[in-house]
Amino acid sequence: MNKKFYEFKNVAENEYSLYVYGEIVDEKFWDNDVDISDFKEALAGVPIGAKLNMYINSVGGNVFATSGMVSMLQRAKQKSITIDAYIDGLAASCASWLVMVADNIYIYKNSVMMIHKPMVMSYGNANDLQKDIEVLNKIEDGVIIPIYAEKAKDSVEVIKDMMTAETWLTADEIQEHFNVTLIDEEKKVENITSDLFNTYKNTPKKFKQIEKSAENKSEEQPKTVDYSEFEKIIESIKGGK
Repeated sequence: MNKKFYEFKNVAENEYSLYVYGEIVDEKFWDNDVDISDFKEALAGVPIGAKLNMYINSVGGNVFATSGMVSMLQRAKQKSITIDAYIDGLAASCASWLVMVADNIYIYKNSVMMIHKPMVMSYGNANDLQKDIEVLNKIEDGVIIPIYAEKAKDSVEVIKDMMTAETWLTADEIQEHFNVTLIDEEKKVENITSDLFNTYKNTPKKFKQIEKSAENKSEEQPKTVDYSEFEKIIESIKGGK
């Protein structure tokens, strides 16, 4: 059974562990969904000056939920909370920039990270689609790029090119492009199953095979994205508030 996101533990004196093992969502559907409300509640339990170990094995998910989590982690750092992030298996899409907020990032020999341009499901006329394009550009330039830049060894232009190509990085490649620490061992984690693998254009075959064998798929239709609070999210992340 997968670790639940909400398995938030006080593992030692003034040290806590938080597992992001699942799809990042604004509202929980499956048990292993990473829900923003649970995330907020968990962080509230970390006292000033403590250490937080955040373990990631996620296919990604909702960009706005992740943006909110980024703001929460930044506020935690302002309380002198040290955050160490570990890519236990996969950190894809928005999960890849969630880890970048950490003070220190650790990867294993079998860790995988994927970065790409933000996506949204669109419907409507040319004006509607143009609005979506403008919002996606704001997400990329105002939220994602600045977060990657804090840990990147490359220029912003190189990172943008990698995002455009939807780049899947092995452990060696993660270490080549970002300031991370490699732990010289493999981390054994359970496979991720998610419909999101079908939306990514360069998904490695091994992940597609996992998705093909998954059972009990959700038939829930995609939700309409509400952009009304987006400007506040960008300003919050820029100001670390």
